[in-house]
Amino acid sequence: MKEQAGPARRLNGIILAGGKSSRFGRDKSRMELAGKRVLERLVGILRRFPFKRLAIVTAPGRGGNWPEGPGIILDDQEGLGPVGGITTSLRHLSGGILVTACDMPLISASLVEWLLENHDPDLDAVIPRHAGGIEPLLAIYELSALPILEEAIRSGRYGLHVALEKARVRLVDVPTRFSVEREFANINTPEDYEQVVQFLEAKNHISPAKPEA
Repeated sequence: MKEQAGPARRLNGIILAGGKSSRFGRDKSRMELAGKRVLERLVGILRRFPFKRLAIVTAPGRGGNWPEGPGIILDDQEGLGPVGGITTSLRHLSGGILVTACDMPLISASLVEWLLENHDPDLDAVIPRHAGGIEPLLAIYELSALPILEEAIRSGRYGLHVALEKARVRLVDVPTRFSVEREFANINTPEDYEQVVQFLEAKNHISPAKPEA
């Protein structure tokens, strides 16, 4: 991943782990896949790149037992969803951020590398796009996006799609070499989790991992 050392050194690597997981029924970040917690998998991916800082953004009051290494940043305001975590990150870190989320545990280092190749510091955000839509939870946000997101929050516009309407955004089409279904597999329900396990079984021939008690 040395070819992407330059863009990564100008950015911070962020993992959003502040969701309530209401539909899932338990903390998604602490679920296990192939013997590793979701958070540990994502930390392992981001550690391959020389980001300025690596941090987990979570809600106040969430349990401890975090992976070693990343800093912990608490949401400035709870209940806002991803826009709150992204805004908090931009407020408290120096420079832009590459965002990932516990909702999408199967992103690969190759996909992160591709996204870094498309980094443009003159834009507010760079967001992947595919036939199913855009992926603002695996994206790059520059510090210039902060006032736009803060204004959206003040106006009660918490959805990222809406919050970024006034931003300078580049939508980059995901190359066909990536499996969109796998890379962007989203865990919202227990059924989603089972599908993610099946993806891993098909690739690694593993047995389903048990959720952490």
